[in-house]
Amino acid sequence: MQMNKSETQSFELNLNVKSAVPIFEQVRNAVKTAIFLKKLNEGQQLPSIRDLALKHKINPMTALKAYSLLEIEGFLYSRRGSGFFVHVNREKIKKEKQGIFEKEVEEFIEKINGLGYSVSDLKAELQKRLKGK
Repeated sequence: MQMNKSETQSFELNLNVKSAVPIFEQVRNAVKTAIFLKKLNEGQQLPSIRDLALKHKINPMTALKAYSLLEIEGFLYSRRGSGFFVHVNREKIKKEKQGIFEKEVEEFIEKINGLGYSVSDLKAELQKRLKGK
């Protein structure tokens, strides 16, 4: 199935060259996030490596590395001569999202502990804020 140009450009990619996170990792994370948020759907074609590199002023090898890693992880598949396409594996997405959630929670707990608050303080604050929701 051939995708038109607008269908390949439906996710935002904001790269920060000053970030400690490598560009290929930023691209990889942005594509995963777009898949998680259903901004990219099964079979949807991603921008070509050349287009991605030109639009964001990055090395084409950087774009290829990001796409290749996503393909290895099972989030994309490639068709020779056609490009890269989204592969939605619901079980893999669920597992990946759970891992991200757990990591974020752990980092948040470390942060509040560093501020001098306990997990009990966090529970009380959450209960207060979630009351009525």
